Amino acid sequence: MIIFIYALVTSLLPDGKIGMFLLIFMLFPLIAFLFELMEKIANGEKLNSDLKQFFVSENKNMFIKMLFTYAFITMLISKTITIFGAGIGYPLAAFFILGVPASCIILMMEKNLFSMINPIKVGYIINLFGAAYFLLYFIAILSVMISFQFSVAVNSSNFLAEFLTNAFSIYLVMVLFSMMGYLVFQHHYELNYSVRSSNLQSLRQHQLNDMTEIEIFLQEGRFEDAQNLLLKKINDNPMDYKANEKLILLYGVQGNDKHMQKIAESYFIELIKNKKYSYAAEFYFKLANKSMEYFPGTTLLAVTLAEQMKNNRQYKVALFLLDHYSCEPGGDQFWDKVGLLKAHLLAEYCNDNTAAISLLNNIIKRSVDQEILTEAEKYRAIII
Repeated sequence: MIIFIYALVTSLLPDGKIGMFLLIFMLFPLIAFLFELMEKIANGEKLNSDLKQFFVSENKNMFIKMLFTYAFITMLISKTITIFGAGIGYPLAAFFILGVPASCIILMMEKNLFSMINPIKVGYIINLFGAAYFLLYFIAILSVMISFQFSVAVNSSNFLAEFLTNAFSIYLVMVLFSMMGYLVFQHHYELNYSVRSSNLQSLRQHQLNDMTEIEIFLQEGRFEDAQNLLLKKINDNPMDYKANEKLILLYGVQGNDKHMQKIAESYFIELIKNKKYSYAAEFYFKLANKSMEYFPGTTLLAVTLAEQMKNNRQYKVALFLLDHYSCEPGGDQFWDKVGLLKAHLLAEYCNDNTAAISLLNNIIKRSVDQEILTEAEKYRAIII
C-alpha cells in the first residue's frame, strides 16, 4: 500500500517548480519511513503492515539531515577540485559516493551529522561488511536501470510509465534500507550497536542466527555463559571462524591473556593447517590493531603469519611480530628465516637498507641452510 500510494501520488505531480516542491515535501515522510524500517530491522523488531507507520515516525528530521550533509559534501568536493585539482577532488567524490549506504547506516545508529561524514567510520563499515556492502550498490544500480528501461519501453502512456518507474524504484529502495538494517543487526556487536536482549530472545526461537544465544549473553554481561557456549562450538568444529574469533576477542577485552593465548594458538595452527594463510594474517592484524598481543608459540608459525603481511598496510605489524623472535643463531631454530624476512621488510617498506644488509651479512656468515644462504646472497646483491 505504501509503494502504491507513493507511486500514484508522485506520478500525478505537475511539472515545473511546483511539482519539484511537492516532490521534496513527499520525501519527508518517505525518508522517515525508510530510516524507521532500517532501525526496526537493525533492532530485530517485527515489522507490521500498518499504513500509519508511513506517517508516524521518530525519524522525521532525517531528510533535513541528509539534505544538509550532502549539500555540504557537494560544496566540499567542488572547492577541493577548484583548489587542488581533479587528482584529489575526483577520488574524494568517489569515496563519498561509495560511502552513501555507510553514511545512512551511521546516521540511523548515531543520529549525528558529523559522524555521518566521518571517513574512518565510513571506511570501517565498508571493510566490516565486505562483499555484502557492494551488494547494496547492485540494488541501487538495478533501481536506476529499471527506471530507465520502463521509461523507454512503456511509451503508450506517460502516466503508466511514470507510475511503474516510481513503484519499482521505491520497492528497491525499501529493499536497500531493509538490507542495511539486516547488516547492522548481523554485525551489531562489532558496531557497538545495542540490540534489546528481548528481541534477540524472540529471534532465537525462530533460529535466525546460530550465534544469537551468545549475543544475548554478551548483551546481558553473562560472559562466562558466552565463553562456555563458544568453547562448545569450537570443540564441535575447530574451524568455526566466528566462534574462535569472538572468543579470542572476548578474552582479550577481559584481559584474560592466558586463555586468549591458548585459544589463539590452536586457532592459528588450524588456519595454517587448512592453508588459510591470508585469512590468518588478516585476523592477526585485527588483533594487533585492537592492542591485543599474541605471539605464536613457534617461530615458524610467526614467520608464516609475517610472510603474509608483506604489504604497505600490514608490514609494521609483521615487523612488530618478528621482533619478538631472535635473529641470532643459538636462540631460535629458524633464526635465519626471521632475519631474512625482516631484511625484506626493512628494505622494501622502511627504506632501511643498512639494517637489512646487516641482517643479511649475519645470515651469510652463520646460517647452515643452503637455500636461505643463497637467497640472502641474491637479495644483498640487489639492495647494495
